[in-house]
Amino acid sequence: MVIVLTLLVLLVSAADHWTTFICLRNPLEGVSEANPLSRWLFAGIGLEPGLWLDSLVTVVGMTFLVKTRLVPEELKLLFLSVVLFGTGYAVHNNLGAIQQLGLSVLGG
Repeated sequence: MVIVLTLLVLLVSAADHWTTFICLRNPLEGVSEANPLSRWLFAGIGLEPGLWLDSLVTVVGMTFLVKTRLVPEELKLLFLSVVLFGTGYAVHNNLGAIQQLGLSVLGG
């Protein structure tokens, strides 16, 4: 079950990064990154490099979580569920913003 939830987290994280890119690639009035850490990262190194770095950290973190024996299985499942829910909520918000702004989810 940990593997399945990890794969879902990675898939939803990719959707979050893509929809964030669509929303933020062309600055629009009233559209900003809600996560203060991500906002700081994007301001410091740029949107695209920031999303790539975030993706790398996510993959490394998920790999560690799957492979480590330091974290009990139940705690892994709880953590992954919380991350999946939170990231899914972010994707939902991003899709709403994309629709309201009249943007294409395909990036065109």
